[in-house]
Amino acid sequence: MSKKSIYLFLALLLPAIVFVFLKLFGKNEFAIPVYYENGIDSVSASCGGDYANPYVLPDSVLKVIGVAARPASVIAVELSETAETELNRLAETFISTEYSQHTISRSSGSPTRISDARVSRWITCVFFLKKPYNVVLADEKNRIRGYYAIDSREEMDRLILEMQILLKKY
Repeated sequence: MSKKSIYLFLALLLPAIVFVFLKLFGKNEFAIPVYYENGIDSVSASCGGDYANPYVLPDSVLKVIGVAARPASVIAVELSETAETELNRLAETFISTEYSQHTISRSSGSPTRISDARVSRWITCVFFLKKPYNVVLADEKNRIRGYYAIDSREEMDRLILEMQILLKKY
C-alpha cells in the first residue's frame, strides 16, 4: 500500500470518527446569559435602595404588573404600533400557558395603567432598560435573561429564539 492510500484513508476516516464521537457523546445545548448574576454594577443615584445579589425582579413590582409564575415572562414597556404587531407574533409562536406577557404603558387605554412616575422609575431602577430596548425577558426565578428592541423583526426573531431555548423547545 502506498503512502497516498494511507493518507487518503485517514483523511476520510478522521471526519467519520469525529462525527460518530460527537453524535454519541455530544449534546446540543445553548445558554442564555443571566443578567446581573453578580449584582448591579452601577445604578442611578435617584434609584437608591438595596439590590440583592444576584439581582431578581422584585415581587412587589411583578404583582402590580400581574406576572404569573411561568417558565418565561415577557414584559414590554411603551410599545409602538410596529412593536405591538411584532409582539403578536410571539402569541402565535407559543402557547399562552408557556409564558406570560405583560405590557406596561402610561396610556389610559392600556390593560395595566400605572402612573408616569412609577413607570419611569421601573424602567430605570427595576428593569434597567436603556434606549432602544423596550422588552425584558425574565425566567421562572424572575432573573432578567434578555433585553430586546422589538421594533425590528430581527430583534423579535432573537426574542423568539431565546424563548425557545429558555423553554427548551429547539
